[in-house]
Amino acid sequence: MIFNPDVYKKNMQALEVKYPELAERVKTCKIVSYELVQMEGCMPNLRHNLVGKFWYDGRLDEYLSRQWKDLKHEGTKVPIFLGFGLGFEPMYYLSKYGESNMIQAAIIVERDIEVFTAAMKVNDITELINRDSIHLFVGIPAEELYLLGRELFAKNIRECLFCGTYYPVFSSLPMEIDKTFYLKSLGKILESCWDNLHNYGNDPEDSLIGLENMLDNISEIASNPGINLLYDKFKNKPAIIVATGPSLKKNIHLLKGLENKALLISVDASLKLLLENEIKPHLVTSLEREHEVQQFFDNIPEEQSKDVYMAACPVIYNHVYESYTGPKLMVYRMFDHFKWLGIDKGMLDIKLSSSHMAFSIAKALGCDPIILVGQDLAYGEDGETHATAVPFSSAGEEEFMVEGNYVKQIRTNDGWNGFLKALEIDVNQYNGTVYNATAGGALIRGTLIKDLATIINEDLIEDVNILAAIKEGLESFDTSQIESAVEHIIPLFDKTIADLEGIIDLCIEGANQSAELTVEESQKNRIEIHTKYHDTYQMFLMHVIQSLHLVYEMQYAIKPTNPIVWYQFIGDITAICLKSLIKARGRIADGQVSE
Repeated sequence: MIFNPDVYKKNMQALEVKYPELAERVKTCKIVSYELVQMEGCMPNLRHNLVGKFWYDGRLDEYLSRQWKDLKHEGTKVPIFLGFGLGFEPMYYLSKYGESNMIQAAIIVERDIEVFTAAMKVNDITELINRDSIHLFVGIPAEELYLLGRELFAKNIRECLFCGTYYPVFSSLPMEIDKTFYLKSLGKILESCWDNLHNYGNDPEDSLIGLENMLDNISEIASNPGINLLYDKFKNKPAIIVATGPSLKKNIHLLKGLENKALLISVDASLKLLLENEIKPHLVTSLEREHEVQQFFDNIPEEQSKDVYMAACPVIYNHVYESYTGPKLMVYRMFDHFKWLGIDKGMLDIKLSSSHMAFSIAKALGCDPIILVGQDLAYGEDGETHATAVPFSSAGEEEFMVEGNYVKQIRTNDGWNGFLKALEIDVNQYNGTVYNATAGGALIRGTLIKDLATIINEDLIEDVNILAAIKEGLESFDTSQIESAVEHIIPLFDKTIADLEGIIDLCIEGANQSAELTVEESQKNRIEIHTKYHDTYQMFLMHVIQSLHLVYEMQYAIKPTNPIVWYQFIGDITAICLKSLIKARGRIADGQVSE
């Protein structure tokens, strides 16, 4: 075998810094399926022992130029290399096309750890390892690339914006050996990129409702404690999250009497069903910006709602808060307009639903294990969608089969599958144990399937006064904080109103500019908005406008264009936000924030 110890040492030092886990796998890898050979007049080559073929067919330079001569590389900003070989392909491609195409990043997928180990031994690939914009996925099952891709793109949103310029770069031998793996891997990477963009919102109207509701809920925000007062208060104590999947009816009776065994967190749709079964959760989560959410909280007697904390995100409608007779707890979602508000209540990375919200709360409170009940994310045995009536419908969703907890395949739909993928991300990012005690439903990868009765007998042994711990944690909040919050809000609103008016003026001017301007000249007002009004634009406006903002940035990455439509849209949305803010300021000035 050809082996250059100096090159290997240099590569390994770089790999241990950026990819320590991969470095450990390389150290223990034995090359048995391949043979490194030195071809006459060529660079090192790699022979697959089973199929008897070489990775590089002929002279390396001739192979590389021939390999991609018919591919259309123009416009590619993020190549996705399917197969690594000895590293010559990505090095050649990036050197040949990188500067002319202004390559922004590269993704490299190699199925076989032996192939990558061979490259480490003969070729200096430190440039590929060290560059922050090059991402290696080696020896990873295709099914796991979705979660890893979501993690990657969450940290590198700018690379997501170039999704329209992604381009797969294939190598001959890996496609011959395992074409299915590489095509599936490509699909998972592209899916993770798209879903990550979708996570930033695709409906400005829905985001605008959330902002307006936040402004309507200033009184609730100022007058109630935040989830941050309970961070880590239940370290290593169990939490049970009760969703409303159809299987909940099978084991809901087992939850009775567990109030001092685990932190019970109900999603809003499960609350009344639990209370009807004489089960009193400690927290109930709510997130949706829908008027119908009020049905989950109205007409609950005070005796039943007493000591059941409504842990809602204040993007819900104010009348939902007003309809609930129990205590309230503020929980911010990771939206910049809560940072803009400057009233700290605790901010969590909450995905799509009230179930995701419950998981994030349990994690923030230090709970371990987290136990999922009624988390079906699939249709029930008779086609039911929920364990109780809900005002939302799954009609129109595309239906298909996924792997089940207790059956090989179970029917789900697009909406639930999106929730499922998001929950798998939550589980993957959580360091504790997650038991899936759902009596049916879709498989949630990363969880341990265990029936609720067994969990109660084996894991819920210790008595814990959960309610007392909650009340103790919230004692530090007092109503004197309301006055200081109001004093802070008025000048903040006044500054933001002035900034929004400035942004609108620049948008009007930009929308009326000549279409004959160069692209660079047409960006002048956009640049001024981003610089002069950066904080207001980013913190107050961004969540509402980000869907169009991202679309424009993606289009601009492919082909820079005059942003006249951008100015028109941003100006219109900003005008709506300005009216909402002025209205909210009037309410505060009239003293509508009180104890």
